[in-house]
Formats: sequence, C-alpha cells, structure tokens
Amino acid sequence: MSTTMLAATLPSLAGTAQAQQDASIDYSIPAGPLAETLNRFADVSRLQLIYDASIARGLRSPGVNGRKSPQAALGEILTGTGVRYSFSGERTVVLTADGAALGQATVGADGATALETIAVSGGRPEDATYQTAASSAYISQEEIELFRGTSTGDFLKGIPGVMTGDNRNSGAVDINIRGMQGFGRVPVVVDGAQQQNTVYRGYSGVASRNYLDPDLIGGVEIIKGPSGGVYGVGATGGIAHMRTINADDILTDGKDIGIRLRGGMMSNTASPPPAGTTGGVYGVSKSYTTGCNTSCTITPAPDHLDLANFGGTTGFDRPAMFEPSSGSGSVAFAKRWENLDVVAAYSRRKTGNYFAGTNGNTPTIKKSVNRVVRPGRPGRPETWTEITSFSLDGLNRYRAGEEVLNTSQDNSSYLLKGKITLDGGHTIDLGYINYRSEFGELMPSVIIRGEGAVQAPLSEVESNTYTARYNFQPDDNDLINLKANLWHTNVETQIRTPYEFFGLDYSQGYWDIAKRTGVDISNESLLDTQWGELTLVYGGSYTYETLAPPDNIASLSGAVNNTLEARNGWRREASGFVSSEWKPFDWLKLDGTMRYTWTHSYDNTPTRVATGLYLNNEEESSGFAPIIAATVEPIDGLQFYGRYAEAIRSPSLFESTSGWSFDSAPTLALKPEHTRNWEFGMNVLFDGVFDSDDEVRFKAAYFNNRTDNYLTRTIETADIDKVPSTTLRNLRYAAFKGFEASARYDVGWFFTEVGGIYYTDTEFCTNEDQLFGRERCFDGGVPNGYAQLHVPPKMSGTLTLGTRLYEEKLTLGGRVTYQGERAVDSKSTSSGGYTASIAWEPYTLLDLFATYKISETASFDLSIDNVTDVYYMDALTLGLMPSPGRTVRATLTAKF
Repeated sequence: MSTTMLAATLPSLAGTAQAQQDASIDYSIPAGPLAETLNRFADVSRLQLIYDASIARGLRSPGVNGRKSPQAALGEILTGTGVRYSFSGERTVVLTADGAALGQATVGADGATALETIAVSGGRPEDATYQTAASSAYISQEEIELFRGTSTGDFLKGIPGVMTGDNRNSGAVDINIRGMQGFGRVPVVVDGAQQQNTVYRGYSGVASRNYLDPDLIGGVEIIKGPSGGVYGVGATGGIAHMRTINADDILTDGKDIGIRLRGGMMSNTASPPPAGTTGGVYGVSKSYTTGCNTSCTITPAPDHLDLANFGGTTGFDRPAMFEPSSGSGSVAFAKRWENLDVVAAYSRRKTGNYFAGTNGNTPTIKKSVNRVVRPGRPGRPETWTEITSFSLDGLNRYRAGEEVLNTSQDNSSYLLKGKITLDGGHTIDLGYINYRSEFGELMPSVIIRGEGAVQAPLSEVESNTYTARYNFQPDDNDLINLKANLWHTNVETQIRTPYEFFGLDYSQGYWDIAKRTGVDISNESLLDTQWGELTLVYGGSYTYETLAPPDNIASLSGAVNNTLEARNGWRREASGFVSSEWKPFDWLKLDGTMRYTWTHSYDNTPTRVATGLYLNNEEESSGFAPIIAATVEPIDGLQFYGRYAEAIRSPSLFESTSGWSFDSAPTLALKPEHTRNWEFGMNVLFDGVFDSDDEVRFKAAYFNNRTDNYLTRTIETADIDKVPSTTLRNLRYAAFKGFEASARYDVGWFFTEVGGIYYTDTEFCTNEDQLFGRERCFDGGVPNGYAQLHVPPKMSGTLTLGTRLYEEKLTLGGRVTYQGERAVDSKSTSSGGYTASIAWEPYTLLDLFATYKISETASFDLSIDNVTDVYYMDALTLGLMPSPGRTVRATLTAKF
C-alpha cells in the first residue's frame, strides 16, 4: 500500500457499475487485515481502489471465495467493516467509511471533489513500467509460459535493452542490461536469494550463470540501471527480481486446497548421441592439384562439392514439424489454512539437442581456381601449378537443418515453501528450492579447430536455495513496515568437455562449489507532513561467499585427462542505504537514495609476482553512491522525469582470485567500478482513450550510462608483439548511450505491444599506463578483455499483435523480433585469440502463439517459434552455434 495526493470526481456511473458486474472472476482471498485483503482484491480484479488509509486501520475482512463479479466480491470483503464503495471510473473505486467523507474533501465550483491524503491500492505490476522515474519491465507467469522457447533464457526475449548471453549452453541465465553483464552487474534475485556462479569458457572468456526453472517462477521484474533497496548492491547494470509460485497461483474457486498440473511437448529435438560423436563441418577447405607445366600429380577435381563432403551424413534426422521429441511436466500443490499457506512443487524438463534452421545465411561451399607461379632463373624456367579449391563460406560450422550438439538439458526442480500469517501484522515465509541439471557443454574454440564440433559427456550442476523472510506491518502504524531476510545458496558445478584437435585428446574437467549466505533488513515509514507526503525506506545487507574445489577433487580428476583448478577464495560485502520519496505537490514527486558499500575479498591461492615471491591477492574497497530523480505530472497519466543514479561494484570473487582465464595480481591495486547513469524520459498511462475500455501505455527514455574504473581482463604489457599475460585491470571507463521506447495498447478483443532500443555510442577507454603506453579508446572492447562479448546489437526491437475471441476464451497472436548488427565492428576489439567475438548476422524471427481456455481451471497453449525456420546465431553467443530452427511447443495446464 502506498499513499499519494490526487483529485477525483465521485459521480455514480450506473453503466460502469453494470459493466463491472458482468465481468465475473474467480476469487480465493482469505480472511485477514482489511488493507491486505483489499490489496489482493485489487491485484485479481485489476481495479484501482482509492481510500483514506485511516479507515482500514484495525479492521479485518472476512475475505471472499468463488466466482463473482468484482462488485459482489468487494461487497463481501467489506461486510461488517462499515466501509462503502462507489465507482468513479471504468476501473476506479472509491471507498469511504460510514458517516465520514473521503479524507478532508472539498467541493470545487465545478462539482469535483478534491481528495487529500488517501491510499491507492491496486494497479498491475506491468503498469509500473509506465509510472516510475526509471526503466523497468514486468513478465507475468502467463507470458513466461507463452514465450518459454527452447532454452531457459528465451522467456526474457522481447524486453528492450535486455538480453541473455551464451543462451544455448548449460540451461542457465546470464542477463545483459544495456551492455552491462556478468560478475554481479545484474543480480538475479529469486525469493530474496542470489546464486550467480562464473565459469571458464576457454578462449571465449567466461559466463556468469544463474540456474532456475521458469515453470516454478510466478513473475519477473526487471529494473534497468542502479536502484535503491537491499538488492541494489553492486547492480551497475540492473536487477532481475523473480518470485516463485505461491498459493494464489494454484488455488481456484474459493478452495483452500488445490493442485496445478502442467504437461508439455516440444518438437525439433533429438536425444544426444554418444559422447565423441562429431558434427558440423570437419574442415574448412579441400584442394586438388589440377594442372602444372612440369611433372606433377594431377588430381581431377569434381565439378562441385557439397557440405556432406566436409562432414558426416549423420545429424540430419530432424523430426517432423509436429512430432513430439522432448517433453516437460510439473505438479504443484497448495493448502491454505486461516494463518498458513503451504506450497510444494516438482518440475521435470527433458529436451534433446535442437536442430538449426534452414533459411538464411547458411554455410555454403565456394569453388576457386588459383595458379601458383614460381619465377624462373638462369638455367631454370618459370613453373606454375594450378590448384582447384573448395572452401567453407559462412559464419558457422553447422550445416542447415543439422543437429546442434551439446544443446540438451535434463532438469528437475523441487520447491517447498510456507507462509505464516500472525495477528498484529506479522508474516513469516520459509522456502527451499533444489535444482539439478545434466546438460551439454563444449568450449567454443573446439568447434573451429581440427575435427569440428563433438558431443561432450554431459555436465552437471546442482543448486540448493534456502530462504527465511519476515515482515512486520501493523495495521495502525504507518511508521513500521519491517522486512528481514536470511538466505543461503549452494551451487556445485561439474563441467566435462572434450578438447580434441589435431589428433590430440585433451579432455578437460572443471569442478567447483560456490556458496553464498546473506542477511538483509529494511523498514518503510510513511510520514504525512505539512510540506507533503514523505516515504522513507532504510536498511542494510551483508553477504559472505566462498568459491572452492570439492573435497574429493582427486577422485573426480580421474575421469578426464586434465582438470582445471577451481578458484579458491572468500568475499564479504556489507551495505547500508536510505531512500526517500517526497511528494510536495500533486504534480511533483522527488526521489533520492544514498548507499554505502564495503567489500573485502581474499584469494587462498598464492600468485607469483615479479620479485619471485608468492603473495595472496586481497581486495578491500568502499564507496558511496547516490540516486536522485524528479517526476513532473502536469496531467493525470502523463509524466516527465529525469534521473541521475550511481552504483558501486567491487571485484567479484571470480575476479579477485586466480585460476584459468586469468590470475589475480596482488601488487595491482584495483578500484571498484563506479557507474554514473543519466536518464530522461516520459510516461503515458491512460485508460478510455479511443474506447471506453481501452488502455494506452507508452514510455520513451534517453540514457547515458558511464562506468568509471570498468573492470575487465586485459593484457599486462604494452608490447603487443609478445604473447601477453593477462590479469584483471581497471579501464578508465566504459560508456553506453542510446534511446529506448516501449508501448502497449489493449482494448480487450485486440492488443499490441512494441518496444525497441537504439545505441548511439559505445566506448571503452584504457588508462595511460595500459595498452601501447598511452590512453586509447575502443568502441567494442579492449584486447583480450571480456567487454567485447557483452556489446549488444546497435538496434533491436519487438512487435506483438494479438486478438481475443469467443468471450476471450481464445487468444491468437504473433511476435516479430529483430536483432541488428553489433553496435560496433567486431574487428575493432583487436581481441586476437584470447576472446575472439562472434560476428553474428542480423536476423528477424516470427513466433506465433495461441491460448485456449478450456474451462475456468484448464487452458491449452500452442506456440510455433521461428516460424520461417531462420538459420541464425543469437546475439551475444560465445560460440559458432546456430540457434533453434522452427519449433512447435504445446502445453496443457489444469487446476483442481
């Protein structure tokens, strides 16, 4: 519940009330404090409730269950409370107490009633994008299922400025927001806990992975750029808040016990072949000596060669378009008592290697004839040799329609959570999540060497998450909304990858255990002052994490020829913050945050320095980061805002320790990253513009994001003619500038959504003592760094169109996604062999979707991804791996 100052008219609209009465909805809202019950009702009914906060204090509601109109449901909720309601608009309801006016109301000459301090309850999460002085996005549970895709990160597609890196490997999520990615720059917070683990990816750098099962996610909020709150620590790129499913996602028809069953199938996959199976193009050229003017061996050349001559004939047993080849299923149980909710769920998803598309820039064979001439000399005539060659032409090593090795996933997840509600405003949430996965994994460099791609033994990961959250929000005290959170995550990674090239068999293994423990506490206070309404949020957080090899590493090493030594160290981080929101006038809102962060890390593995001594790297840093914003709302629903936001990110545990990819440098004093972002934008949120029941939403923003002391791997010497050693260093800065916009229109029977981003500038500048002994700027990353792997397309966008038919039982629609060229020429990175970036081609994808509500408790979803079967590589991919071709997905969901 939040408070605000606004004006509203209170005429009774009989037509509006009748329209609301006709729209019946299923409710399952238990008895409880009136304010909390009203919040739940507003979320379900999609109505906005306006009332004086004082009228709900100390009151309890009997709740409401069953299928009812919003008008009838609200009547039951208010039974015995002495509170009345009236509609003031299509979706706006005003609540008043018996015998009392709404706040200190005054009636103007035009008959309008001006309302003083009141509470506004309701509003959908997706509307927050168009109501805040920052850029954000919300993904509902329905959207997650509709756009689930083939790989785990596919459900994040379509959000302007948000991408997933290396999406086709491991089944993990590595989120990129406006060019910022990895090492905690974008924390993924699931029920208040974090688990990000960074793994080595050979010559293609590293990947920061978060493991989750979208089937168990109930909603996702993406915040772009620095933010206040306990989870904004180190978030120089942004934050992804995810919540797991709860009882409200499962219970229906007023029941206090329920089960949700979900089963799905997917086409365009095949079970992984035995480890060691090769695929793709084995070589890049074949040559024949077809002529010479001296004695030589003439080999007739064929008129042409096709791709089968460069690889095997296996891997093309692609299933028919609607043939099921992979599946998934989940079961979720919920039970509700008066003061206790319990949820238990299990999910299993097994998908094979997918097949590439067939249309577009697929690899081809190019024929060329070259004459090699050797000049003559006295006593030796000129000689020549003619060579006919067939070479691979294209960006990839996989052929059109071929099975893409090492893209399979076999995931299982368990969820157990409970919520205890006690009198006096106390709630306790306890949760446990277990995630296990077997997946294909291959170093990207293997694909371009020797024998090409090869199926690896399946790698494994197991993640355990424990959460305990407490909230104290008394009904009669606006100064207390206390939240405390204790959490722990444990991620064990076992990666097995073959490294076969030039006749060598150098299989590798990597094992590590990453643990994190965190605690945070915050409180919200609402103050009604003579200078306007003031909201204060303040608190702090502390995390401790370790990274180490497992105790039985010696026995695990016997499975491979070479074991990559896991990093070994610890890291502590503490942060405190205070945020405020002040609304001195109806048309003006001011926001501010100040955060202090302290970090200390230690590398347990000594590193040899120039003097010959071995030292343990130790990093300790601290700093302040403010955020200020102003929002002007000249008319209700139209906002203009400006925002300046800073964030501090100290080196992550991976960056502070030694191991494969780079070693730490104990004698090099690192500074924390310091992000300074400017954003200017406008919000539009109107209802009833072109139709009495439509919704118009629009947001446009310009951003100028600069991160001083940007941390990345770079060479340690200015002599580029030598093979450099690498370590982590500070650049002078990294910058991303551009424009972003999103819009939504919904009139019930028709809806559309569009969004896109355009980068005007990207820049990475070194310090004077780094590359070439002088300051130098690159627009796509620095030599041997990681930054070039995170540079997004210069332009990208998404358009969704849909319609709802047969009393909105059937929803049909489509989505077009465009990803343009890299924001910079990949050659500008001068990255060499250390972190060679992938030069993907622009691509346009068409996805179709349909949802049919079989009944109030059952629905069927059908989606066809990549309808035109485009052959493409994901932007931000780390390896030469094409993305999935045309894929059909079908899901049946039922609640009992």
